[in-house]
Amino acid sequence: MFLTPPTVEELQQSDLPELIDMLSKQATEYSRLTKIEGVTSKTVAIRDFILNIQAVIDAKKTAEKKSVSK
Repeated sequence: MFLTPPTVEELQQSDLPELIDMLSKQATEYSRLTKIEGVTSKTVAIRDFILNIQAVIDAKKTAEKKSVSK
């Protein structure tokens, strides 16, 4: 069974520590798979998921900074 990664909207519901943990796990998996398989549709999907996680983390950090500076 193939499970799809969470959407950006779903990721936005996660808290920062959970996102950072998710990013770490996906980066490790990406590194492992690219060494074994090279660039495949699976590794590209993981890379895209990593980019989505990073975008949500950046957005949350920016929002956090804006709320602190008010």
